[in-house]
Parts: sequence; structure tokens; C-alpha cells
Amino acid sequence: MAMIAVQVVLEKLASFVAEETRFLGGVRGGIVELQDDLYSMKSFLQDAEERSESDQGLRAWVKQVRDVAYDAEDILEEFMLRFAPSHGSGFTHYLRNSYRSIRKLSARHRLAVQLQSIKARVKAISERRNAFSLNRIDMPSTSSATVEKWHDPRLAALYLDEADVVGIENPKHLLVSWLVEGEEKLSCISVVGMGGLGKTTLVKKVYDSQPIRRSFDTHCWVTVSKSFASTELLRVALQGFLVTANEPVPDNLQSMTDLQLIDALRNYLRRRRYVIVLDDVWTVNAWETIKYAFPDCNCGSRIIFTTRLSNLAESIENSSHVHELQALPENEAWTLFCMKAFRGEHKAVCPPELEKMSRNILKKCEGLPLAIVAIGGLLSKKKNEGLEWKKVHDCLATELKSNNDLGSLRRILQLSYDDLPYYLKQCYLYLSVFPEDYLIKRMKLIRLWMVERFVEEKQGFTMEEVAEEYLNELVNRSLIQVVEMNYFNRVKTCRVHDLMREIIQMKSREESFVMIANGARIGQNEKVRRLSIHENSEEVHSDMRFPYLWSLLSFSSHHSFEHGFRNYKLLRVLNLDRAPLSSFLPELVELIHLRYLSLRYTMISELPESIRKLKYLEILDLKRSFVSSLPAGITQLTCLCQLRNYRHSFQPASFFPDTHGMRVPSGIGRLTSLQKLGSVEVNEDYELVRELGKLTSLRRLGILKLREEQGMDLCYTLDRLKHLTALYLVSLNKTELLQFDSLSSPPKYLQRLYLKCSLPALPGWIASLQYISKLVLQYSNLKSDPLKALQKLPSLVLLELRQAYAGEELCCDPSGFPKLKKLGLHELERLRRIRIATGSMPGLERLDITACTVLETVPDGIENLNNIEDLVLWHMPSTFIKTIKRYSEDFWRVQHVTTITRIYESWGRWVSETLL
Repeated sequence: MAMIAVQVVLEKLASFVAEETRFLGGVRGGIVELQDDLYSMKSFLQDAEERSESDQGLRAWVKQVRDVAYDAEDILEEFMLRFAPSHGSGFTHYLRNSYRSIRKLSARHRLAVQLQSIKARVKAISERRNAFSLNRIDMPSTSSATVEKWHDPRLAALYLDEADVVGIENPKHLLVSWLVEGEEKLSCISVVGMGGLGKTTLVKKVYDSQPIRRSFDTHCWVTVSKSFASTELLRVALQGFLVTANEPVPDNLQSMTDLQLIDALRNYLRRRRYVIVLDDVWTVNAWETIKYAFPDCNCGSRIIFTTRLSNLAESIENSSHVHELQALPENEAWTLFCMKAFRGEHKAVCPPELEKMSRNILKKCEGLPLAIVAIGGLLSKKKNEGLEWKKVHDCLATELKSNNDLGSLRRILQLSYDDLPYYLKQCYLYLSVFPEDYLIKRMKLIRLWMVERFVEEKQGFTMEEVAEEYLNELVNRSLIQVVEMNYFNRVKTCRVHDLMREIIQMKSREESFVMIANGARIGQNEKVRRLSIHENSEEVHSDMRFPYLWSLLSFSSHHSFEHGFRNYKLLRVLNLDRAPLSSFLPELVELIHLRYLSLRYTMISELPESIRKLKYLEILDLKRSFVSSLPAGITQLTCLCQLRNYRHSFQPASFFPDTHGMRVPSGIGRLTSLQKLGSVEVNEDYELVRELGKLTSLRRLGILKLREEQGMDLCYTLDRLKHLTALYLVSLNKTELLQFDSLSSPPKYLQRLYLKCSLPALPGWIASLQYISKLVLQYSNLKSDPLKALQKLPSLVLLELRQAYAGEELCCDPSGFPKLKKLGLHELERLRRIRIATGSMPGLERLDITACTVLETVPDGIENLNNIEDLVLWHMPSTFIKTIKRYSEDFWRVQHVTTITRIYESWGRWVSETLL
């Protein structure tokens, strides 16, 4: 992390020199010198950080580098804000500008003094470097490679006792069948999963099994690892095949070139049925450099990969199967735990008094076999006393760090982290701010990464798109577990394995990156940069000062913040979701460095006019708060990129919620950096509708309480918003008509469209939207069949019709809706029949039908929807339900559906019943 801290400062120094030249005056030379010193120091940091794991003195040196980098960043941040040019005109502005210029002279002098102090510290730290014989980045380092070679923790997986292996019989049989059976051409099989899941162990048991030994002419096992060399891999492969076949190894093996080794392997393997395991593949390049050595002789040869990379198979031409190894189920995990922890007990049975604590400890392992074996082995050496075991449970992070019995587990888990590039390391460590078992929402995480400045610019991509690439890369490396994917094949929620969370929390604390307010003692001289408050955290006392704090994230609904935020002058990120706040705290507007402020789910109902002071605020999140109107001061926040505020409420007998937004002041059009704005209540403000057209950077926009007379103004605005990807439009009431006839150039990149209004007809431009993936029509009351009009949309994944159609029949043609995964038909009161032609909706996974009271039966053609998994019937009449019950006339149409759920009202409550 010291490397990251130095890199961030170097980037800021470069920006400072480029943008603030006219204010630097005599300090410019000092800044350039500091740049040079830090560049020189950075070149030694990689070696230092690798070796600091085992060298306490070097660890202290790296900490000094990190601290001086953080302090330099604080100084630069302060002065970049102070030197920012002011905007305005007139005599008052002239006087204010003159006063600011005098103050800048003083500020420049103070900057020079502070820079001298930083430079002196950097110089002293650089001189202490000589005591450690550090190598530059471009010089070979002997440290990590040597350690990995001689203390490779993965070797143990090759020689596990049968007693340490549980739950592999089913995947073992599956892999054996893939290897032995199937087509004659060469094919590749990938076994994927996070470190410690047992990939190597499983494949070794398969590799050593009799069916494999009998079915293949020759065999080879190659451990690839991170620091592979293609020549060495080829040499090991050739030697492995020859040795297992008891054939002589060439005398010149060690001196053979890559080309000679490839030729030798191809000649040897030609006309033989071979199997080779490439264990622990970290990059696609490892395969690309050696793949030509393995010919396809149509003999049924097989190549097996074990990897943490879920997308490896996509990069391999001959890939035929991917097995994603799962964690052990609870019963098998308990069996393995007891075998290890109670090996001295009769039949390895857990004593009753330890069962509750044992299961709590096992829960942290989350089915990870290596963790269960290691922690069970550690506990087997402890006394069978509750307090002893409670210490292990409560201090697992400390045990992972210092206990030799868990050293192998720690190294296995940390390998994936160590392999990350620096920009992903900080993103991954940041996950330690979230509480245990917290479901992390994709967009929440992306927003935080962005305001923390972890996301690097990439030409042709928005910052959100780059951040999502980062997230997908961490998922691909098996470092983040996906909890739920949405219908657009994007991560919806995710989490971190409990043991990885223990490791990154420990590492974050060591690196002064994140601290959890969990009662851990904070040293008097400890510079806390990010503080996370969880539901079970203690109150942050008034005497605890955090003058260097950059980020404060609260995930607690009871933490009162009664002492305010006066001690947090450098705060940039403030997350107060669900905090028990009923009014806006006045001192928040003094946090001039603030970039991110989230007041989600608070009881705050009003923002002060002084919010204008937060002129560097980029994201203001008021979602599901009670703020209904924004002050005029909001129009001065010209750095705002996202302004979000809406909440939902349900009316009696309504299936879908009403949306409430906010009133915004005149002048909102000045916020030209806005990319997300929602939801704005326009009411009778005709000028406001047109003013929104000035926000040409918008990508998401929500407008509520639109009137029929505002149709022309709305079309004027939409014609100018060329970058919109999501649009949410709601009329004043369900009968209010909105017309889009004058819309000449609809936003062609729209991906999500919500129209909650009455429509005279379906706007023709909707059928031309090539990228639309989600479409919701509500209150449209269309006379013509909307399925006919929409079925050719090439990217549509989710379609919902809510009181949107007044006809009796819906039909779609063959090849209609090629990408549709979810279809919702809600409260279509006159609908009697649905016809789905053979070949349409081939990917449909879910069909919801709600309160279509005269619909006679399920869609004609539903029997041809081979991928449908869920049929949800909400508030449908009993006559309809009878037609699809088992042994009824139409049951044959739905018997292939995985789950059929009926939801109905009974005694004032909604009841869910599974029909199939």
C-alpha cells in the first residue's frame, strides 16, 4: 500500500504543477524536487513491500514511506482547494478576489514551509533505505521468488491424507467421466474456485485414480504458479511424461530451447492418448506460451487446468467443460471439522458444551476445506474449554497472522491478493469497511471507489464503466463472491468470504488504510484515514479526535454522532446511511473537502441554504430520506455528478408503489457536470422542464408529476440529452396523457425506459431503440398489441406491462423477443388470451402474471419455452389456477417449469404457495 500512496501523491503533484502554475510562485522548484525524490523512492518500494512481511525493520521503513506520502497528499489537497479560481463579476467580486489574493500569499508561504518539512522527511527516509540493501524495480529480486519456491504452501494439497478429504466423490466422478468419455478430439477442462477450496486436491485424486491410469497412455502433472517461465514449464512437462512412462530423459534437457522442447513434446505425444494437469494457472499467458506443444491427434487426449480465474476457459480454444468447485455443504463441513478438531475423542464427536462455539467457528470457514482442516487442527491442540475456543473465534485475524498452524492457510488465501495490480489492491482492501455478512450493492461500491479516487481514467469509458471492470476482475479472480446477478448478467450484490475479510481487515489496519470502530485501541499517534462504524460498534467518544480522517462510513442505525463532525476537517467521504438523524447537522457544511455525502434512509427532511459551501461535493445521495425540496444553494455545487433523491409508498389495493421525488430550484441547469439526477418533481413549472435540457452530460434522469401541456417542453429537453442511458418519466396521475410526437431525436443509447403515464399510442421511436434492455410501461392503456410493436427489439431483456393494454389478446411472432429473460403482465383487466409462437422468447426465464382477472389459462406456447424457470401468479382467480394444477387440462403445458408460485390474499395477508 505504500506503493499506492506514493503513486497517488505523484499523480497529484503532476496535476498540481500542470494546473496551478500561476499560484505556485517560488514553491514550484520545491514541488519538482519532491516529485524527483518520491520517484526515486518508489523504484525501491516493490522489493521493500515484498520483503517487509518477514522483516520488522523493513516493515517500519515502509510505514514511514506510507505516512509521509499520506501527509503530502493532505497538504496538496488543502492547497489545491485554496488555490482554486473563483468565479463571478462586479465590484463585490473584485474586493473578494483581492482579499483572496492576499490570503493566497500567506497560503503559499505556508505551503513552502510544509513542503520543506516533507522533503526533509523524505530525504531522511531515503537515507535509511541503504540499511536494507533494497533492489530497484528493474533489478531482479531474490526475495519473493525464493520464498515461494522453498515454502510453497500449495504443495500440501498434493499429499493430503484421505482423512482430510471430504465431499469430493461426486465432483471426482464427474471429472473422471469428462476425461474418459466424450469426443476424440483434444479437449480442455477447467476446475475453478478460490484459494483453499480444494481444486488441487480434487484433481490430484482424479489424476491418481485407476480409471485415468488405465485410459491414458501417458500422464503429466505441472505446477504452474504465478512466476512461471515458459521454458521451465515445457521442460517439466517433457520430463514428466518421460519419467511416468519409464523412458529415458534426454541428456541435453536443461539446455534445450523453447522450440526444441515444443518439437520434442509434439513428437512424443503424437499418436498417444495423453492427459496433462496444469495446476494453479494464474494468467491466460501461461497457456498461450506452451499450447503448441500439445497436438490434437484425435486420440481423446485431455488437458486439465486448476485456476482461480473464472474466465480462463473463455480464452482456450479447445475448452469443453468448466467445473466451478463449490464450498462444502454444512453437514460435510461439520464432519471434516470434527475429524480434525476432535481427533482424540471417541469417534471424533464434538462434546455438547463446545458444539455452539464450534459451529460459530465453522461458520467463519464458510465451507472452505483448507480453512476447516487448518483451524480444526489448531483447535485440536487447545484444551476442550469454552473460553479457549472463544479466544480463537474472537481473535481469528490475530491467529491467522501469528499462529504457525495457520501459516499455510494464510499464505494460500493471501496469494490472490498479492497477485493483484496496485489499483485493484486498494479496491479490494476497501471492502474491509463493510460489516460481516453485509450484501454489497454493485453501484454503492462503484460510487465509493470513484470518490476515493481508486478508479483510473480510461479513454472511451466512463469512470463507472472502468470501476465495474475492476469489480468483474475481482470476481473473476475468485476474490469476491457474487450473491446475485441481475437479468442483464451484471453483479447485483456481492460479498467477501469471511476469512478473506479477516485478512483484509488485518491488512487494512496494519497499512493505516481502514480501521473498524470495534473497541480496538487506537494509538495516540496513529493516523486513522478511514473509519467504519458497524451495527455492533462502540460509540466514537468525544475525546477521540481524527484530524487526518478522509472517510467515515457508518453502517449503524443507532450510532448517534452526538459529538458531531468538528474534529474531521479533512473528511472527503461521509456515509450516514440509516443513521438516527432527524435534522441536517450544521457543521457538515464546514467539511469543505467533502466529495461524497450519503444520507440515505435518514429522517432528515430539509437541507440548509449553506449547503452551497460544499463546493467540491460530487455525489449527494438523499434516496429514501424525507427531503422533498432542495434549497437554492444547491445550484452552486458545480462539481456535482450525482444528485439522487426518491422514495416509494404503497396505496391500499395497489400492486406497485408510487414514487416521490424532490422539487429543485431555478438555476439547476448550471450543474452541467451532473450525470445522474432523480427524481425531479416538475408540477406546473414549465421553465424547469426546459432547463433540464441544459444538463447535457446526464446519463440517468427521472422526472415526476408531468402534465399533458408540458409534452412539447419535455420533447425539447429529451432532444438535447444525447447521452441518456436511463429515463424515468411519471405523469401527474394515471389518466394524465403524455405525447411524444414532437420528439425528433430520441436518446439512441437508452438502455432503460420507464413510462408511467397514459399514452394515445406507443411512441414509434421506442421500437427503434437498439440498446434498450429494460422497458416498463404503466397506465399506458394502449389499444394496440404492444408485443407486436416491441418484439423486434434486439437487446430487450426485461419487459413489464402494468395496466398498459386494454385489449383481449397478446401475441408475438416466431423469432420475436430474441433476448427477453423476464416478462411481466400486470393488471391487464380485459386480457383473455396470450399466444407465444414457437421460436419466440427462446431465453425467457421468468413469467409474472398479476391480477389479469379474465385471463382463461396460461399462454398458448408456454410449453415451448425450454428455459423458463419461474412462473409467478399473483392474485389470479381460482378458475385460472385450476387449469394448471396437477392432472388438470393444461398442466402438460407447464410441467417443465422449475417453480410455479401462487400468491393470493387471505384474511388481509398475502400468502405464497408453491404449486410445482
